[in-house]
Amino acid sequence: MTTKIQRQERIVEILSLLHQGGSFEEAKRLFNEEFDGVDVTEITAAEKALIQSGLNPSEIQRLCNIHAAVFKGSINEIHHSNEEYGQPGHPVHTLKLENQVLQSLLTDEIDHLLAKIQKGDWRQKARLQDALKDLGQIDTHYGRKETLIFSYMEKYGITAPPKVMWGVDDDIRKAIKDINQYLSSDKAAYNPLSEKWQALKTEIEEMIFKEEEIMIPMTLDVFSLADWQQIAADSFDIGFAFIPDPLPWKPSAASLAKEKDAEPARQAAIKQAQETTAGIAAGLGFEEFVAEETDSPLDEHQMINLPTGNLQFNQLLAIFQTLPVDLTFVDSEERVRFYSEGKHRVFPRTNSVLGREVVNCHPPKSMHMVQQILDDFRAGTRETADFWIDLGPKKIYIRYFALKDEAGMYLGCLEVTQDITEIQKIEGQSRLLD
Repeated sequence: MTTKIQRQERIVEILSLLHQGGSFEEAKRLFNEEFDGVDVTEITAAEKALIQSGLNPSEIQRLCNIHAAVFKGSINEIHHSNEEYGQPGHPVHTLKLENQVLQSLLTDEIDHLLAKIQKGDWRQKARLQDALKDLGQIDTHYGRKETLIFSYMEKYGITAPPKVMWGVDDDIRKAIKDINQYLSSDKAAYNPLSEKWQALKTEIEEMIFKEEEIMIPMTLDVFSLADWQQIAADSFDIGFAFIPDPLPWKPSAASLAKEKDAEPARQAAIKQAQETTAGIAAGLGFEEFVAEETDSPLDEHQMINLPTGNLQFNQLLAIFQTLPVDLTFVDSEERVRFYSEGKHRVFPRTNSVLGREVVNCHPPKSMHMVQQILDDFRAGTRETADFWIDLGPKKIYIRYFALKDEAGMYLGCLEVTQDITEIQKIEGQSRLLD
């Protein structure tokens, strides 16, 4: 009988074959001959072993689709700490429902339209453009995952998988923009269009697989019911893709009672998740996220004394909610400590971001830029950093400011984000007396 250690060694050997240039078909054949299935933890442990043996961690993202494909259809369902994930409104139920509609859009709509275009029916081009525009909703699906689920994964020390997945998410976002841009050209031809689509579709379907067969089983073992309840509540601040807003969800009393009995198993799962991802995290240079308790809110009429005047707490809160800019404060330890909550935020924020390292709130491709700005602020080599981007039809102005006290001590960074679309249209004058 094969021992757990022997199984692990063999899985590492099969993955090593891929990294050494072996064929996918051979790796898949070897796995099918020797295994009925694997647990998610066995895959992550195998990747950790490869990194410890000298594999460049940057290869993980490049080859993670291949790893997932080798084991596709063979990942075992492992024990879960709660049984509520099948209920409507639970974040897992919502994520899977979005993926079902997404899969239908890929195969039933876009594939169908491309098949007609292949036969020369370019009258379908407008309909295809509409379908690919609908596909852009995937940005909300990924954004909710990156903002909420990833932050809780980091909280429990599962740091490397979110970085890998976020990098792939961004590749998919870019590919969607690319294919839309290509299709808008009068010179769009079927063969290049089909090649772009097949590559994009493969990436999206592999991400669906990784979300449902790797990320979800891992998080269900680790997250508490209270975690899922907060994620469900915060999800409405970010929005949903492809589906109407789900019903609000909260755990049942029976599940909460059962969770107490399963707490030792959950703690063991947390420890195992940390162990299987620690090697990858160390190789990538990501530190673990540490959650911190937030203070209770002040009494709404409590007076806050400032050098230039006094404000009640509720007055100060109203000011932040009314300002036509979004504010985010990052302290000197580079953790998010505050964000303003206006009526129309440019980028969504939820309380799950509080205490999180700010670099982890950005896509992997821009993390080094954020870190450089913070390093320059701390060193005093610059005081501001300005950026402006197009977000659909909107022009977004993003500014970073170094904050210092009267003695020049660095306190942190203030991010100010503003939609300046309408401001750019201003001409002439509009006086108060007019």
